[in-house]
Amino acid sequence: MRPTHTRQISSRIIIGVDNLSQQQDKQGSCFATGVPETDRVGVLNNSFRELYSLNRDHAVAETPLIGLTLIGTGEIFRYEYGRLVKCYHPVSTLPKIKGLMHSVLGAHGTWRLLMRDQEKSSAQDTAAILHKSLKEAVSRLPEELPEELIIPARAVIVELLKLSEKWNTEASPTPDEFPAALARVQPFLQEVITFTGKVAYRSLVKSFEDFVSDSDQKDLRNSFVGVCGPGQGRRDNIEIAAAMAVMGEEVAGIRLLYLENALTIPDGLKSLASIIVERDLGQAVFNDPYRMWRDLLADEARQHVGGSFYIQLGPTAE
Repeated sequence: MRPTHTRQISSRIIIGVDNLSQQQDKQGSCFATGVPETDRVGVLNNSFRELYSLNRDHAVAETPLIGLTLIGTGEIFRYEYGRLVKCYHPVSTLPKIKGLMHSVLGAHGTWRLLMRDQEKSSAQDTAAILHKSLKEAVSRLPEELPEELIIPARAVIVELLKLSEKWNTEASPTPDEFPAALARVQPFLQEVITFTGKVAYRSLVKSFEDFVSDSDQKDLRNSFVGVCGPGQGRRDNIEIAAAMAVMGEEVAGIRLLYLENALTIPDGLKSLASIIVERDLGQAVFNDPYRMWRDLLADEARQHVGGSFYIQLGPTAE
């Protein structure tokens, strides 16, 4: 069964894309989807790409084994010849830890919304939602979290609760109060992050081990494992690290892939299908299966930069 969080994310994306397309069509944007019949090259391009898409749709169904996970969930979905046959679930505490500690994201979002427009009632409504949610979060800590996490998690959430109490009484937020609050509880937050990382890594390694043990060796050699997530989750990714521990570092970038900006499992399947098709395309056209895993105009780009390059997000972590 497709997980609830995937359905919710997917529906938000679809609505957002539909609204954007409607706006663009009204404005006559160059991003509008329709191609006038008089633009014969545009019509031909659509025809060629449709044939490409039809081929892509068959690629997953011909692949013996695929494993997909969505960053931060701990779940690994097993596909055999395009059919979902099994889901490897994380330890039960992991989603609860992450769910409660997402309070930091909610508080940051509320702070920014209030900073942008303190007069709008909609912005003030977010403060009420945050305050109510944080109160419940504090009350649920003893029954939802491991004992060793209760004290540091409570310190962080109570600090956020103090902010929400202030904002909920319509007191104006200040530009420095959220960062200052997080600075006060930073050691506790790091303690939670460190604990969660260890739990997540052990859980993922166990799931990948089960994925491998359930598999025929020939299917494994021809399998793909993909981690779906936003672009900023690619670097130092814990799902990739756990998969490499089981499958070997040599498969990274070849059969173990980060599927950037595939935000749902179905998006990941589509992204992986394109990767599989373009590996075949590279072999057929250039006698190089990985040629189409680079920009088609890469040779020109490399000449100007002085060699192969890859733009990462942010400076290299120490």
